[in-house]
Amino acid sequence: MADYSSLYHYYLAMSTTQNVLLSYKGPVTPPLMAEISRDIAQKISDHPKTGKRVFAIFIELAQNILYYSAEKTFVVSRQESIGCFMITRQEDGILCEFGNLVENEYLDDLVESCNTINSLDKDGLREYKRQQRNSDMPSDRSKGAGIGLIQVAITAETPLIIRYESVSENLSFFSLSVTVKF
Repeated sequence: MADYSSLYHYYLAMSTTQNVLLSYKGPVTPPLMAEISRDIAQKISDHPKTGKRVFAIFIELAQNILYYSAEKTFVVSRQESIGCFMITRQEDGILCEFGNLVENEYLDDLVESCNTINSLDKDGLREYKRQQRNSDMPSDRSKGAGIGLIQVAITAETPLIIRYESVSENLSFFSLSVTVKF
């Protein structure tokens, strides 16, 4: 039986967040990403350049959930990754927030990568991206070697805001937020 009290609390929390353009928690799939991408373009049509940047960030961070979320579900004998995201209109831009479970063994590397990204200026980010693209990554590292996160920082032109909270001995909830200024 569903705990409607918790669902109601979630509803209340969402109700107090102003200007929600998009909110989702569940399996992240390519068809869902395509549909939401169209929705983003429509909802930010008053700022076309910002809309394009938010679209690019959405694709990168949704793909991170798709490829790397530690939480999985099976739908019609197919495994799908679970994550959540919320996109809100702020006074000065669009706030994009994404989160999913990660295995604790990868958390330190993820946090270190985000801290390195945040320490670089635009030219430094471009050079770091080239270095990552040309480096030989160990087979247990992510396929993109953090290139998507670097691209998010380049596109947003603002720092990556990261948070994480342990949920078990093996898992943490990792969230990444970035603002795209108008």
